[in-house]
Amino acid sequence: MGVEVKAFMSGTPISIERDTAALAALDLMIDHSIRHLPVVDSGGSVCGIVSFEDLRAALPVPVSLTQPLDTEGREAVLDIAVADAMTDSPITIEADATLEEAVSRMLEGRIGCLPIVDERGHLDGILTQTDLLQALATVLWSSDDETVFPIREG
Repeated sequence: MGVEVKAFMSGTPISIERDTAALAALDLMIDHSIRHLPVVDSGGSVCGIVSFEDLRAALPVPVSLTQPLDTEGREAVLDIAVADAMTDSPITIEADATLEEAVSRMLEGRIGCLPIVDERGHLDGILTQTDLLQALATVLWSSDDETVFPIREG
């Protein structure tokens, strides 16, 4: 049995609702240095995902993950909701799935994160590319077997 997603997922992720202003999503991403927000309905079920790239494409002004929009930029995006930028019905995974399954879903879907859901579809966590890199580093650095990551000399 492989390593389970729950060993490396980020628990209690920041989420947002679909009717919230896209500007609020951008502000959350900047404030917390994150690139993905699960979108949940009023009952806590995952209904979408919004990424920084989604916001970049949907907003009519240039955006950055390091700087909030100026007053003029904020006014230009006030009428845009998360629902206008998000991906509906995202690919999800359960916490007891294996990392191999998660990697497979992310590669096949060409996506940067997976919302982790419980049996009711409620948000339980998130697994990002950064979490997977941490998992890879943990496996590589804890392994004495050089066939996993052979060291090249010269």
